[in-house]
Amino acid sequence: MKKYFYIGMAIIVLLVMILLGYGTYLNERGENQITELMENRMIPLKGTKAEIRNICPQITLEIVNLTSEEMTDVVALINGRVVKEYVQKNSQVRQGDILFELENEDIPLKLRQIDSDILQSEIELSRAKNSFQRYSMLKDMDAISQEKYEETKAVYDAAEARLENYLAQKAQIALQEAHQQVTAPINGEVLMIYRQQGSYVTAGTAVALIGNFQEMTFSTAIDDEIAQLMTVGETFELSFGRHEEFQKPYGAEYAVGNKGREQTFTAKIKEITPNLTEKAAIRKILWTVDNRAGILEPRVYNNVRLRPTIAKKCLTIPLEAMIDNTTVFTVLDNGTLKIKKVVTGANDGKFVEIISGLNENEIVITSDTNGLSEGMKADVTIEAGDDDGGR
Repeated sequence: MKKYFYIGMAIIVLLVMILLGYGTYLNERGENQITELMENRMIPLKGTKAEIRNICPQITLEIVNLTSEEMTDVVALINGRVVKEYVQKNSQVRQGDILFELENEDIPLKLRQIDSDILQSEIELSRAKNSFQRYSMLKDMDAISQEKYEETKAVYDAAEARLENYLAQKAQIALQEAHQQVTAPINGEVLMIYRQQGSYVTAGTAVALIGNFQEMTFSTAIDDEIAQLMTVGETFELSFGRHEEFQKPYGAEYAVGNKGREQTFTAKIKEITPNLTEKAAIRKILWTVDNRAGILEPRVYNNVRLRPTIAKKCLTIPLEAMIDNTTVFTVLDNGTLKIKKVVTGANDGKFVEIISGLNENEIVITSDTNGLSEGMKADVTIEAGDDDGGR
């Protein structure tokens, strides 16, 4: 009985080993088949070719700090009381216009005193001159000593110097008298009045603020690859996001014909630093903005968009083809997916400029790229190019 028991156990063990071995074989074969199927599977995707297009690329700046090169305080140059105002807030003024009149009570007294001193000095100079002329003739005839002659000459020179000193003092007082009229240092609009009529001010005190906001400026730092595509004098259309509030901290007047939030502005490249002929990784672009609409004032603005007024011909791909700001999926001739690094320029909201990393007619994937990886095979349907594409 024991013999048959052991034979049966051996047969059972053998059958189990055969089943395990066959299962392992089937598993490995299945995995190999699955791997082979995955390797040969063609994922259906959509793509498009990199093409030369005429676009108006849009540059979006999160923050722009607009400033005015013509904005200054009007400063009193003497002590005095404001006795007259010739302007009000928002008055338009020209350089040299009288804004305020001050009264310094000491100036009339100083003028009367100096006029008296000048008159007395002129009398003394006339006497000294007559004496000097008489003694000069006597000296020529050897009728007086050299010592007496030099004494008379010294008196004459002193009287002449005293008169010149008084005349210089009068010129100073006259200048102070002229400074009683406070004038505009630049053309512009009166933005603020710090001192009202009746106020007493000291020399150096700001009495008003004048600004000319018809032309504003701002600067941006841009990579050299993009800056090389720009030129001094190139014009752009500048606009703002819908949520931007055109606050006016200085309260300058609006001009006739402005469109409020719908207003667009002309921005021009004034300067590129360093010069494009010099090597640099980053360059500063200085812009000027035509603000004759009177909407903008010096402050920080958000979500600013710049679009060139003249279309630009460049190599482009759809924005939807970008995985992130620097990479795209391309398709090789055998259908294999490949990730490429690219350098992008500006975009127009639909297409983005490719500065480097792609060649014309290379295929980029425009489908959703989630789950894709380099090396996968794809069956790509080429979408038709945009009407503006081509040369």
